[in-house]
Amino acid sequence: MKFIKKLSCIFIIVLIFLLNFALVWAGGGGAVEEHHGVTPTQIKNLIWWAINFFLLLVILYKYAREPFLNLFKTRQENLVNQYNQLLQKKKEAEAKYIELQEKIKNLEKEAQEIYQNYVEQGIKEKERIIAEANAQAERIKQQAELYIAQEVEKVKAQLREELAEISLRLAEELLKKNITPEDQKKILKSFINEIKGRVLH
Repeated sequence: MKFIKKLSCIFIIVLIFLLNFALVWAGGGGAVEEHHGVTPTQIKNLIWWAINFFLLLVILYKYAREPFLNLFKTRQENLVNQYNQLLQKKKEAEAKYIELQEKIKNLEKEAQEIYQNYVEQGIKEKERIIAEANAQAERIKQQAELYIAQEVEKVKAQLREELAEISLRLAEELLKKNITPEDQKKILKSFINEIKGRVLH
């Protein structure tokens, strides 16, 4: 506010000086006299103009010097502040850039670690599936062998029962009939053939 008041005062003083200069110039040019060289009126006007100009410089120096100096000083301070802010922002941007570069490197490293982890898990899962399949195959093989053994035992037991039945029938037939030794040989041979036939089928 002070600065605006001072500028207003300076503007009024300059305006008065210009009006005064115009009046002096007009007063000197009003008399139409033909003289060769410098007239006393022109000298008087020149002195008056010089005094006014000197007074204007003194007034300007007294009242305008400090505001103008402050204006330039403020402008310089603003420029310095802006420059320092730009430098600070540049440093922050560089630090942010370095931080982002580090994050990118860390992300690449993490991605590689995750990929390696998935590969290792895939290999372990594959080995686990193969081991489970082998164990299942072994269990199926053992169950098949057990089933076959049980079926063989069943067949053997059935054959033993049938053999016992045939033996009983033969014994009954031998007891019922008086047979000769040749007949006994024939019956025994027939019995053996029948057993062989049952075993082969």
